[in-house]
Amino acid sequence: MNPRILRLWHRLNFSGKREVMARNETVENAVQLALKRVDRFISNAKLSALPSANARRTCDAQLARSASVRLGSLFLACYAVVDPDWDCEGVPTGIRGQFGDKLFSEQLTQRSVTLHDAITAFGENLGWKGNVANVRLSNDPRFADFCAMLAKSDAKERALILDYLAAKFAESRREVKPLPPVADNVLTFARAKQLFTALLSLSSDGHVQQFVIAAMLTIHRKRYAMEVHTHHPHAADKYDETAGDIEEFHEGRLIRAYEVTVRPDWKNRLSAFRAKMDHHGLAKYVIIAGGVNADEELAEPARLLTFLKPTGRDIAVVDIHDVSMVMAAELTASELREVVNLAFDFLCQRELCGRAEFQEAYLAVVDKWLDHR
Repeated sequence: MNPRILRLWHRLNFSGKREVMARNETVENAVQLALKRVDRFISNAKLSALPSANARRTCDAQLARSASVRLGSLFLACYAVVDPDWDCEGVPTGIRGQFGDKLFSEQLTQRSVTLHDAITAFGENLGWKGNVANVRLSNDPRFADFCAMLAKSDAKERALILDYLAAKFAESRREVKPLPPVADNVLTFARAKQLFTALLSLSSDGHVQQFVIAAMLTIHRKRYAMEVHTHHPHAADKYDETAGDIEEFHEGRLIRAYEVTVRPDWKNRLSAFRAKMDHHGLAKYVIIAGGVNADEELAEPARLLTFLKPTGRDIAVVDIHDVSMVMAAELTASELREVVNLAFDFLCQRELCGRAEFQEAYLAVVDKWLDHR
């Protein structure tokens, strides 16, 4: 064989082999865990408990360092959770590349998280190149105290450390605001009605519709110190862990749940809604649906009563456009702007949606509305 061809064959085969061998599934699992925890805090999850004072101070010291150190610290905290046998001393093999530092950095950038300063490869920036087996983190002043703290922590403490750092990263997220701070005369009721009618008419598998209603309720209920939680549009039906698409809480107690839908098949699930009411102890359940006013079985009060009577429960069925118009009349211009921007933020959150086509359609509607004066 020609020596040049032989060298090329050797390079292609053995370089590929080394790349496969260097791939570390534990590294990938740590990256995915980190993203999952950051996503939870982006979706307004709360820290149920805090790590020790010493751990918090050590974490805060890391967060005051360079972007690469900050991101490397979050990764190492995740790795310590995923691999409890890791000695907190050596740099995990395979941390570099498309399944490690590059994937982690890119995903945080896509989430508009800013604490990592949009770096592309923290491992390379930290000097973790080539064979990292000889790197000792205890000799690295950037990580020595942090890794010593991790080494002394048990599994429960490591989970708290991970969540503490993930929450800090989530807090640094920059929200994209489709609607600039327009004057009150731009967001009159009539103009708001035009905008929300267009948004609610988007084809989005119910995502835009649910998030617009959720945003309206969130902004309105803040007046009364009530919390509103929205979920993935299919989560309640798929996992049955929640009372509805949207839930309202007062002082930590669930007081109301909503189903938001633009599909007519909800009418076949009345027994499921009754079961949710009973399971969660709800006196009333609200179904906000598309096409209610045009539905012969629902629009006329007497027929609606007949339709709902078999449930034996207080279930309110309201047209989605009626709800949006009442809320548009109730909310101030500045609150309406918050609604538009918050609904878009829900669309951007990975745990809730994260689908680019819905985000683009939403932005197009808002842009067109802004142009129409």
